[in-house]
Formats: sequence, structure tokens, C-alpha cells
Amino acid sequence: MQKFFLDLYQIRPSQLYLDQSKIDRLQGQFDPLNIRNNMPLPVKKIGGEVFLTDGHTRAYLYDCSKISMIPVYWDEDDLDIEVYQTCLKWCREEMIMFISDLKDRILPHDQFVEQWVNRCEAASQKLKKKN
Repeated sequence: MQKFFLDLYQIRPSQLYLDQSKIDRLQGQFDPLNIRNNMPLPVKKIGGEVFLTDGHTRAYLYDCSKISMIPVYWDEDDLDIEVYQTCLKWCREEMIMFISDLKDRILPHDQFVEQWVNRCEAASQKLKKKN
């Protein structure tokens, strides 16, 4: 894994909501100002779009701290690209283009699971049946 830095505003989120309980938990242990020592966030590129595959909460905490150049790495995991394409499509439809667009979309954990996790799992199952 080779770490490099990207401007947070060149990276698209791939989810529609953030989990308040995860934000609360990370705020106590994640120091956005310690950029050089923080684990980089995983990104992938589809077409011309660079997007987060994970780490949305940490990206949000960077943004809240007014830090835009963040550590990232190219995610080489074998991910279901069709699911991510679907998630990116949802984000475009809901005008979620930057991590800061999630500031008013923070949900309690149970609602996050209901509105996001379950939606992604349903989309994944639907795509598996189609293929």
C-alpha cells in the first residue's frame, strides 16, 4: 500500500449518510491534525471519478477540521464495482458530491443501518440475481 495525498474535494463519497455513533466514537480517538501518522483512506477510480471505498467518517472529521489534503491509497481489494457504481449514482441523484454534503445527513446508528446498510445489501442482492 503506497500512501499519497489527495485533496478531499477531488474525492467523491460513495454513501448517502454517516453514522452518528461512529462519529462520536472516532472523535475520541482520531486526530485529524496528525495527518502524517493517520492511516490513509482507501480510494478507487471509476471513469474519471475518484471515490472513497471506506473511511467516510474519518474524511468527514478531516473536513470538520478544515483539512483538505488527506492521506489515501489505491484500494486494490476485489470489491463489487457494480455496487459502488450504484452507490455513486445514488449520491449524484441526491447531490452528494463532496464529503461536506453529508453534514446534514448524519443519522443515529439504527437509522443508519435501516436507511443505508440495508439499502446497500438489497442492491447487492438484486445485482447478484441479475448477473
